[in-house]
Amino acid sequence: MKKSHTVIPVMLLALFLAGCNSSSNTTPSDTTPSTGTSTSTSTQTWEGKTNEDFEYAKTTYTDLSGQEQPLTRNTLYLNQNAPHLDSLAPEPHVMIVPFGFTDENLQEKQTPETIERMRKTFFGTPEELAEVGGWESLATYYQKSSYGKSNFQGQVIPSWCVYDGTAEQFKSKYGGGLGVGAAEYAAKWYRTEYAKEGHGSLGADAHPYSWFDSDKDGFLDLVWIVYSQPTGTTSDWWAYVTYTSNSSNKITPTVKTLGFASIDWMNSGFNGYDPHTFIHETGHTYGLDDYYDYKNTWTPMCGVDMMDHNLGDHSMYSKFTLGWTKPLVVDDTAQITLYPGTTTGDCFIIPSPNYNGTAFDEYMMFELMAPVGLAEQDYINGYTGTTGFDVPGVRITHVDARAYKANTDKFNGENVVEPQNCVDLILDNTYGGRITENDYFETSSGGKSYMYNYGLMVSNGKTWEKGLSVDSGALFKKGARFNLDEGSSWAQTMPSGSNLWNKAKVNNGKYSNYTIDKTCTFDYSIRVVSIEEDATYGYKAVVQVTKR
Repeated sequence: MKKSHTVIPVMLLALFLAGCNSSSNTTPSDTTPSTGTSTSTSTQTWEGKTNEDFEYAKTTYTDLSGQEQPLTRNTLYLNQNAPHLDSLAPEPHVMIVPFGFTDENLQEKQTPETIERMRKTFFGTPEELAEVGGWESLATYYQKSSYGKSNFQGQVIPSWCVYDGTAEQFKSKYGGGLGVGAAEYAAKWYRTEYAKEGHGSLGADAHPYSWFDSDKDGFLDLVWIVYSQPTGTTSDWWAYVTYTSNSSNKITPTVKTLGFASIDWMNSGFNGYDPHTFIHETGHTYGLDDYYDYKNTWTPMCGVDMMDHNLGDHSMYSKFTLGWTKPLVVDDTAQITLYPGTTTGDCFIIPSPNYNGTAFDEYMMFELMAPVGLAEQDYINGYTGTTGFDVPGVRITHVDARAYKANTDKFNGENVVEPQNCVDLILDNTYGGRITENDYFETSSGGKSYMYNYGLMVSNGKTWEKGLSVDSGALFKKGARFNLDEGSSWAQTMPSGSNLWNKAKVNNGKYSNYTIDKTCTFDYSIRVVSIEEDATYGYKAVVQVTKR
């Protein structure tokens, strides 16, 4: 669901990388969960480079004082004074508010039983969910998806915060800012209840209000409003993440990032304990974007991603930007062994020329998809009409996650060597969406071939047609090959319509004055040598990369 930017405007001017001279700036992995350094029997006769010969990309940077700091999506949001939920926080304290109204028809929903369902949906243990026919709770999902790096913690408030009026009166007062209005109302209500004898309806064991600011930055870590009003088809009563314009207050922390969704989303499946929508929206609170097209013109990821059609696990690209995994940076001929990313964090990238060594650049991402771990349930059974990959295969995606700086006077022709100083990504996945004059390649007919943030290279040659969903035929199986040679369907999926990277288009001081660096090309061919079962991880793949 759409991530709202109505409160804090994001500058739309973009910073483009200019030079395409090849270089590598990577560091070895230290805490990555990857197990991809093993080799299989399929590679015993291979005498060239393997996993051990390449370094891992960086998920940190060194600050001016010499201290190592995380480099994640939250880093970019901190630079625009809009802190999100820290994807590497040891124990955030999220305030989850059951939010009600005085309408008589909503009273049957605003019960302790609904709060208990909410608690299990957000924080239920595997044993509790097994008893009620659930899947994962939001907390167990993120613990697994992050390989233990993100421990989603907090509390579902044990009583209803009931607005002093009906849902319609609430809407009339707050207009298009229902989420912000509800979060501000709930924060004030919590402070009022806590000040009462025995902490009022919060109970004697209630946490002090400041407990919900675990990092003491003057903002509540995250406020989740789960309201009793039925979800609608408009942006008012919908599920989204947004922000306030509040300043930090370390004495009385203020609301900054918040989630807003109806309790109805719990009823989408799993006997009323369905976490999918809340997991997707929480992805936004970590800083992730939607991967579907708001204009419904094309389908870059074809539905199969938690940030697309709420399906399965997060992608390795998402996890890279959150600091949960480090891909191998493969820039030479080699055979690389991969295990399923959803359970191991395995992945590798082929970098574009002049790669800056981080998630915030342009590259090809390779990961082994398989119906295991968090992907198993949704890939085999599907979710809300979208099916996943029910047999294993290698997924190849083109990523352009270049970022731009707050100082937009410096974007022209400058390489992003320090993404930690940037505020957002240049591109999203909406067709002609976050557009400057440089965000497309001209076609031979004089049209515009728009750049995108994150797009699937489909093995069976299907295009990104409106509403297209894919099956396991989209993955690269044993013997399959991939390249961007002239005339290939994959080259046509690139914005350039060729083997040129996006950064081959270079600004020369003004958007209307640009050049195309024809040496900035993808000069590799890929072959999937084998995909076979593995006793420990379910499956493993061997991928041969040939640098031309």
